[in-house]
Amino acid sequence: MLLIIAVWSATVGSEPISADTYEVQPGDTLSDIASCLNVSTSVLQALNSEIYSPDDIFVGQRIHVPDNAVNLTHGCRGPSTIITPATPSTEGSSNSLANSGGSCTHLIQTNDILGNIALDYGTDTQTMTRLNPSIDPDILQLGATLIVPCGPSTESPQTSPEAAQALTAGALSDNSGPGLTRVSEYTVKENEWAIDIAERFGVSLEMLQEYNQGVNLNLIHPGDVLHIPVPDYRTPALEQSEALDVLTTTYTVRNNDIASRIAERYGVSLADLRQLNGDDDLNIIQPGQTLTVPWTGPSANAPPGSVPAVEVRRRTYRVQSQDTFQSIAASHSLSMEELRGLNPGRPNDLVAVGQLLYLPGTIEPPIVSEDLTLWEADLVQYAAATLGVTPHTLLANHSAVEPGQWLGAGTSWRVPLREGLLVTVQRGDTLSGIADTHGVDIDLILADPANGVDDPNAIVIGQEIIVPLVVPDFAWPARGELTDRFGLCRSWDCSYRHNGLDMALDLYVPIVAAANGLVTFVGGDSAFGLGWYVEIEHDGGWSTTYAHLVEFNVQQGQYVTQGDIIGYNGNTGYSTGPHLHFEVRHNDWYVDPLVVLP
Repeated sequence: MLLIIAVWSATVGSEPISADTYEVQPGDTLSDIASCLNVSTSVLQALNSEIYSPDDIFVGQRIHVPDNAVNLTHGCRGPSTIITPATPSTEGSSNSLANSGGSCTHLIQTNDILGNIALDYGTDTQTMTRLNPSIDPDILQLGATLIVPCGPSTESPQTSPEAAQALTAGALSDNSGPGLTRVSEYTVKENEWAIDIAERFGVSLEMLQEYNQGVNLNLIHPGDVLHIPVPDYRTPALEQSEALDVLTTTYTVRNNDIASRIAERYGVSLADLRQLNGDDDLNIIQPGQTLTVPWTGPSANAPPGSVPAVEVRRRTYRVQSQDTFQSIAASHSLSMEELRGLNPGRPNDLVAVGQLLYLPGTIEPPIVSEDLTLWEADLVQYAAATLGVTPHTLLANHSAVEPGQWLGAGTSWRVPLREGLLVTVQRGDTLSGIADTHGVDIDLILADPANGVDDPNAIVIGQEIIVPLVVPDFAWPARGELTDRFGLCRSWDCSYRHNGLDMALDLYVPIVAAANGLVTFVGGDSAFGLGWYVEIEHDGGWSTTYAHLVEFNVQQGQYVTQGDIIGYNGNTGYSTGPHLHFEVRHNDWYVDPLVVLP
């Protein structure tokens, strides 16, 4: 072994090594492959720069191996065998084993049969017959030698450090937790060998034996039930309680850290954190100390709105119940290798419900504002109606404008697509921080997709977000032909304006409350002004007025819900015919009802 490595090292120093390739099989480990080749794992890592550790291989991966290496066509899954120099076969010169420059042999023992020998070496009788064309498969001679697919060498019974650390291809990495293996049951069918079943389910023969203690895999029969360990990538998504025990990483304690805050940061209780660390007392922890913590992936368990803004928002998928790593890859037209590449640093192919996985591509933030031109000069209150927003929204987004200011014709105004304040996300901002700064509940920002946020932990630097103005869910108080609209001049100098919306209605048509609220006024004068009218106060500083009524159906101080009949249409006050005059106010501002009505 030392001679081989020395010669190889000398070759590396003088000229580039050329190498054959080998496709990793189910059950392979890097140390097994190295043993088959009579080289160390460091040789294979030197030839394969993408392999950072002995655990970093997966089924189907093609790796470089030294030229003229022992043939690995059948993998390294059989029991230990002695690797001997090959003697080319005159009858079987076409088989790859004889041409590879190396072979493995088996000495026939008492009670050996060809099928069992094939099973022991991870192959089938057809392959054995092809490798040994001169034998009678039904009569094996005691002491005769058979050529078999190469397996690990038995020259050294001691397990190497690399082999002791190596894991099955695609399994947990060194920073994983205690592990969780799912097991399914399988009923053996006609003409099936254990090696066939192992290959079908992507596990090694050794692992199959481990999960079927007491079963002689050389002697299985149709109808026998075997326990099959499910590879990580086929395991249904774990619930968070399971994931806590399996998906873990390490955290290095910093200055001023305390265990309870670390637990909170990773979304677990202090008791859970203690359990992950062998029930150690975490009342005293030191900077530099390493703790085991849940591996959550990028923002998987972070509280909503707590993740700082990013430069670019990548496409993600949130794991659902019964998802598997394999099914997620397939549903997005990705190979498992591609999905692994998009999510580096994951401990294995297990996924947890709620976990985020990155997908190819990015997502552009939605557009939530527009630039509008005011074609006719007007006061703020009426200019806002022309622009289709409330005065509150116009003023909130243009701090230099005064409430009573006259706005010129041809001026441009940037306004949000819904009522509220436009906020541009800055570096370091979080959505919860933005909500707190402006005194609103984060749920109000998330409630409407028009706000530009569909994932509270995926806001982007430079993105616009609407901090919404809370507007009641108004409904029409009645249905009729719209006559006089909001803002019409009612005097020669336009000093008096129409501050509501008129709709023509027949006498005694029922008038209903436009939103839930408290009746604050019932009365008026049948001959002057608004005639008989009702006022209702709603949440958030909003109120509505219903004028020119002929009869009331509510009393002052009564609470009404949307759709309740509050009175009946009439022709009282200054009125040219039966109609409803409907006003909406927000604080001290009249608002065009058409801005807030559906």
